[in-house]
Amino acid sequence: MEDFRREGPRIDVDALCWEVADDGETSALAVDLSQDGIRIERPYLGGRSREVVPLQLDIPGIDEILWARGDVCFDHIVQVKGPAGGRLGLMRRTGYRIALAACRDRRMIREYV
Repeated sequence: MEDFRREGPRIDVDALCWEVADDGETSALAVDLSQDGIRIERPYLGGRSREVVPLQLDIPGIDEILWARGDVCFDHIVQVKGPAGGRLGLMRRTGYRIALAACRDRRMIREYV
């Protein structure tokens, strides 16, 4: 079994991110970024998290959408107050390991971090 714990720096970001699924795109907020991973948050709407997800990421200051395939490292549902929790008052936090991305996109993430 491989150990996917982070080894490099991790920075806080406020970036738009979309998970692409069979039934469409789900928007989220990327809140944490490293060279090899990303943590996103969005209101919990029910259902289960998929193990492998295509991701679109709009990093602030870079005028391009980055594409990657993310493998789920963790998926937590937490209770929050305020509008961020949606109508259920719950937020889903998911950590993805960037498993596959174009060399150009990986380089942009590495330079940003």
